[in-house]
Amino acid sequence: MTLPDETLAARIAATLPGARWFAGKGGTIGGVTIHERLPLPGPGGVALVLADVQRPGGESDRYVLPVDAAGADAAAAPDCVTWLLDTMVSGSTAAGRVGRFAGHVVGAAPSRTGVLSPAVNASATPDGLVVAPIGGDASNTSLVATRGGRSWLVKLVRRCRPGLHPEVEVGAFFAEQSPWDDTPRLRGWLEHDGRVIATVHDFLPGCASAWDRLCGLLADPQAGAALDRLVATLGRTTGRMHRALAARPDLPAFAAEAPSSAGRSTLAARLAAHAEQVFARIRSGTVPPPLADRLSSLMAARPLIVGRLGQAATLAPESADIRVHGDYHLGQVLVDATDRAFVIDFEGEPARSLEERRAKTRAAKDVAGMCRSLDYALRHVARSTARPYRADELARLEAIFLHAYESVAIGQPWWPGDRAEALALVEVFKLDKAIYELVYELDNRPDWAAVPLAALQLVALQLAAADPGSPKAARLTAGRSPG
Repeated sequence: MTLPDETLAARIAATLPGARWFAGKGGTIGGVTIHERLPLPGPGGVALVLADVQRPGGESDRYVLPVDAAGADAAAAPDCVTWLLDTMVSGSTAAGRVGRFAGHVVGAAPSRTGVLSPAVNASATPDGLVVAPIGGDASNTSLVATRGGRSWLVKLVRRCRPGLHPEVEVGAFFAEQSPWDDTPRLRGWLEHDGRVIATVHDFLPGCASAWDRLCGLLADPQAGAALDRLVATLGRTTGRMHRALAARPDLPAFAAEAPSSAGRSTLAARLAAHAEQVFARIRSGTVPPPLADRLSSLMAARPLIVGRLGQAATLAPESADIRVHGDYHLGQVLVDATDRAFVIDFEGEPARSLEERRAKTRAAKDVAGMCRSLDYALRHVARSTARPYRADELARLEAIFLHAYESVAIGQPWWPGDRAEALALVEVFKLDKAIYELVYELDNRPDWAAVPLAALQLVALQLAAADPGSPKAARLTAGRSPG
């Protein structure tokens, strides 16, 4: 029996707070309305639902929710994945109750091969399609679909917004306009009235995430040389990615943007505004008791941190802005058995607007993101093994990554010629990234919040030491040291 919209909306409202991909964990749900509902072919009674979730203040977000007849999430149901895959790779359309679902095909090209095995818990349809969920700890839902000896990665963009989605834009660019092939090829996407709701890429079997590979090497005392080689590979791959993203001056969306004082001032203002928003969120929200004192101490550093972010207005004035990955970390890179690296997920940071994710910025943003991810990996291994966290080890890995990156980036118009300015710019973006990580972890993974908090406390102490006469500095240096 098909559930009435009102009943389905109530069930969605009850289960949303526990969904890993739900972006509203820091607030309350004002109500859920079923915007669109498309019954899908097949015996499972699955429907593709678009639900509007109201936020405090009257605004709402739209989410993609495949559901079964009982209203439970059915994203991995074979009926759902079969319809999504077939609609995207064939460019088909389907009329919903209020709008139209349209599949879009990216031009044909040979399939790439690599070496990530499909996850367990796979289910199969009568026509042979096997569906395996992967990457459960994510803001979207990714599924491997295998049929006839070929595999695809189908991703549901859970929070769908109007406008050009960067993963589609960048994926189509690499598939059709660039020779760079260190990324799985985009095959198509699905949209509903101007909102991207799903994508399909080639699946690279046999790969591991760079996070898993690097953490395994960090936990092995005998893996020093292999660890260094992997980090260097990541650096060179990052440089080549940036070179490809800036290599088409004839395409306005991907042409390097000439530097300007106005652009740098806008960037600095955006970074400062983001920090202020996060501090306001911490002030008004509930924080885990073990972190309360440390967060209170960090709040005292707000003026120093915001002032540090303002340095983005003056650093590396000759460097161009380019399109970047935008949410670059070890989990966004796959590594095959030969240590070849493939970059994935060009959608940018999910908490930011599509406009901001598509904006050109400094290449240092991605460099800083990977440096922050190295810190995460070291702290994760320290928590899960007997190996202690060492700040000098982080500095060593960052130096290897940056040296390899600069072997590609030096001399490019988007990378500072002055190395001191380049490093200072990376530090500013590392600070911005840690601020983003802090609120993200508080909302989604409180057990991880101590990782960015430790990085922010260290910066706060360094800034206080540089201004010892400040009352803020006195309070900070009297507080607890970062762990």
